[in-house]
Amino acid sequence: MKNKDFFKGLIYGVIFTLIVSLVLNTGCILFRKFVTKEINYETKAKSIYKLMKNQYVGDIDKDKMFEGIYMGMLYDTTDKYSRYISKKEFESYKISTTGNYVGIGAICSVHEDNTMYIKAVYKGSGADEAGLKQGDEILKIDNTSVGYENYSEAIELIRGKENTQVNLTIYSPTTKETKDVKVTRKSISVPTVAHTVLKDNIGYIKISGFEEVTYEQYANAYNDLKKKGVKSLIIDLRDNPGGLVDSVAKVADDIIPKGIITYTEDKKGKKEYIYSKDGELDMPLVVLVNGGSASASELLSGAIQDTGKGTIVGENTYGKGVVQTTYSMNDGSAVKITTAKYYTPKGVCIDGIGIKPDVVVKSDKDYEPVIITSEKISCDEKNDKQLAKGIEILKSK
Repeated sequence: MKNKDFFKGLIYGVIFTLIVSLVLNTGCILFRKFVTKEINYETKAKSIYKLMKNQYVGDIDKDKMFEGIYMGMLYDTTDKYSRYISKKEFESYKISTTGNYVGIGAICSVHEDNTMYIKAVYKGSGADEAGLKQGDEILKIDNTSVGYENYSEAIELIRGKENTQVNLTIYSPTTKETKDVKVTRKSISVPTVAHTVLKDNIGYIKISGFEEVTYEQYANAYNDLKKKGVKSLIIDLRDNPGGLVDSVAKVADDIIPKGIITYTEDKKGKKEYIYSKDGELDMPLVVLVNGGSASASELLSGAIQDTGKGTIVGENTYGKGVVQTTYSMNDGSAVKITTAKYYTPKGVCIDGIGIKPDVVVKSDKDYEPVIITSEKISCDEKNDKQLAKGIEILKSK
């Protein structure tokens, strides 16, 4: 009996010690059982909200709470492309896909030291007219200091109504001067296509993305090159993240022969085909790609490769072979969901695989993506290995 009492006391002592240790290491924790009649997702969410509303010691932002719920419904339960888009984000998203917006006409980023700077200036924009240059640092926007911590807020401060002005405090690393500059916000059609003529009458077209304005810009670029007498063409899709399917299909229609451009298949097995019509490219073609070439740019390069219409040069592409559909909500927000996989003309889904170039050429270590700021562009034909290989291939044809 004594042994039994001893062991019983030992067990109780260990349990008590563990409880004390737990409380001391985690703070004061109170356990309460909250009973609900039904256990389902909707009831559980309502129960948690009721607890927070009635028991939480602080203030609750109901809108933020439910925004988190909406995001959570798509987080980690679907692929990485599906997501919830808030009303504010959706307004910006819709503008970004048109290729038109109101602003100062500069692409901004942040240095490693958290300083906000101008990465590129669009030709003819308010920033261009105000004399802002690539590399200029933005210290203040309307007397508000800006940097990495408030970068999103800074972008919102720069935006505004057309023909209004914003005051920027600019530091120029070139002149070592700091000055205040008033910049007029203007309506801008962002160039997604730029072109030039290379040696040996080779035309070059760079496409940075596929937006609503892209096909018209591509057609204008191609027609200009034809007038200048080019005999072959390089289309540069490096670091092109994709865009609108309708836009890339129009470009593909001008390039590949009559037939399938691509087709999609949804979860029910329903297939939808996109076809090219009469009127294909009538000159030798090289397409440049790399690991930053994704989605719609892979759709175009895949169609060109499968139809034998051109030679793909560069590095393996990203491998995004799925299509997202954006559904708008009544409150102005939206949900973007992956609804189908797309396939090349030969029936290959490149999702997670990418497109292997016909001719593999690794990029230079110091290669940097070209930012299109106008319809004209200059190319480094000597130091760009992938471009040089494309020129070499076309010269042999």
